[in-house]
Amino acid sequence: MVRRPCHIVGHAYGKVFAVRQREHVIKHSGLGRSQALDLGTFLILSLVFFYFYSAICGFASGPSLLVAATSSLFLRWMVIILG
Repeated sequence: MVRRPCHIVGHAYGKVFAVRQREHVIKHSGLGRSQALDLGTFLILSLVFFYFYSAICGFASGPSLLVAATSSLFLRWMVIILG
């Protein structure tokens, strides 16, 4: 895949803007510590489930990823709703 110079410049500008305006982005993004923790927990739990389903159970990668994400979301729902 060949990248055009305008794409490279656009990506570079976006990264520089994000670094320079990080305080503004953090304050006005609508995401807080609880959302970041929730996302991190979801990703780590999904990776653990993915390893379990693909390496131990022997599922293919695609279905393992789908079942892992679904299992993580279901476990999150049970913890939040059922307490």
